[in-house]
Amino acid sequence: MDIVENQARIEALAEDILTDKQLSVDYDRRRQETREALRNLRHQTQNVRPNSRLATTTINMGDFFLEVPAARAQIIVEAAQKELDGAIDDVRQRLKKKVELLAQLEGDERRESIARSMNLKAMNERDARQS
Repeated sequence: MDIVENQARIEALAEDILTDKQLSVDYDRRRQETREALRNLRHQTQNVRPNSRLATTTINMGDFFLEVPAARAQIIVEAAQKELDGAIDDVRQRLKKKVELLAQLEGDERRESIARSMNLKAMNERDARQS
């Protein structure tokens, strides 16, 4: 492989890594905002009678606002939280693979071994019983 082509691949991969890192930060910020919203909804519904006006809340769904029961809003926010957790996990897995590939392209054996060790996965309960 030509040196210029290799350097171009390294630069493109490094740019992808930086983009994924920023995406991870953005997702994490949104996850924190949904945690705050969930905490506020739980606090709001603690001492409120189910049929009172305070039992409803207004939530933003993209381009419009909806007035829904607070319990339903809590379910919606929890679903958004799970979706964000999944998206963050996906970005982190992609990031690990890209960092390992970058280390391979650069020929840095030390960083490559560190990147490979980041791909380790925790044992689940079934795996622990088998060993």
